[in-house]
Amino acid sequence: MGHSWPQSMQLGARLFISNSNHMTAYRYLIQIAFIFFTLTSMHAGLFIYQLGAPVQAEYWLYDSAIVKHHLAAHTSTPKVLVLGGSSTLFGIDSKMIESELGLPTINLALHAGFSFNHAFREAQQFLQPHDQVILGIEYYRYSRNRPYDRWFTNQVMSWNTDYFWTLSWFQRATFIHSVPWHRLAAGTLAQAFKAQSPVLIKRALRQHAQILEEHEQAQHETSLAPRYLYSPRNINSHGDIRFSRTTPELDDTDYGLTLPFESFNEVWDEFRAFAAYCRKKDITVWVIWAPTMKSAALNFGNPAVQAHIQKLSQELRLLHWTILGSPVDFQYEKTLFADTADHLMPEGRRTRTERILQEIRISSPTFPSATLR
Repeated sequence: MGHSWPQSMQLGARLFISNSNHMTAYRYLIQIAFIFFTLTSMHAGLFIYQLGAPVQAEYWLYDSAIVKHHLAAHTSTPKVLVLGGSSTLFGIDSKMIESELGLPTINLALHAGFSFNHAFREAQQFLQPHDQVILGIEYYRYSRNRPYDRWFTNQVMSWNTDYFWTLSWFQRATFIHSVPWHRLAAGTLAQAFKAQSPVLIKRALRQHAQILEEHEQAQHETSLAPRYLYSPRNINSHGDIRFSRTTPELDDTDYGLTLPFESFNEVWDEFRAFAAYCRKKDITVWVIWAPTMKSAALNFGNPAVQAHIQKLSQELRLLHWTILGSPVDFQYEKTLFADTADHLMPEGRRTRTERILQEIRISSPTFPSATLR
């Protein structure tokens, strides 16, 4: 009996320490959860507050989108809508396509930095049954699994907030989570002082009527100052670029084609969703290859390049879209390119469009609305 009391005390002490440890761990987890909830709430709250704040962004895209949307909204059906990045903005002669096909043609392409989801949602605002789509996307975008990178989220938060509210709850949460704290801080400050700072005031979004009037007046100009090359003044009545600027010497590039092709479900799910939408609406989709520059860096006879193109082509064919020609058909001399290895000069645009039309003629049996001459 004499030894039972100390043993009981030892057992009780061990239980007390064990329970204390569990309580300490529990409190620690509660604190971690509270801190996480607080930071997440602050992040989301700041995000909502600073939406639309006039931080530095590419506001010429907002102005250009207003013009292109106006053109598309006032175009009769059936029509042709051209979608893609800046290689398509600078790489198509829509007036030539309209003249050849006998269908109104509008180029909605803007910038390669926009997600596919963004481009496809924009197009769906204007697509009607029996319309046609010409889809021209830069090669690297097919394998880019970063839908909410900093450039894209910055544009959406600055001048395209309507797009954010079209996303699902899960997509919104992912979008918000992708925005770093320093960008939220910049947006918060810009939102707080947007009425006091001359720089921020200058970034205020312009009225649609003002943008459209500027665009209309510019159509009569035969030349354009360099500062307006990236502006609605440089968009013609079909949504194409009017003038380009030359660069003394462009660096050689392989456009990422010497690397193995990577297929991400997240990327191709967006393609599959758009393909299903087009089938339901009886919309024909033609895929055109992005223009590439002839150089020592890119040889379409290279086995690595051929393997990349083959895998990409397989993915596109699964969508049951018509692929026009082959990549080598759209490779051009450096002299036909403008300020980047993706942007064509007017002569390059004409040459590329002629080839596109040639390929459409070959595939015209699959184009029920064709009025090809």
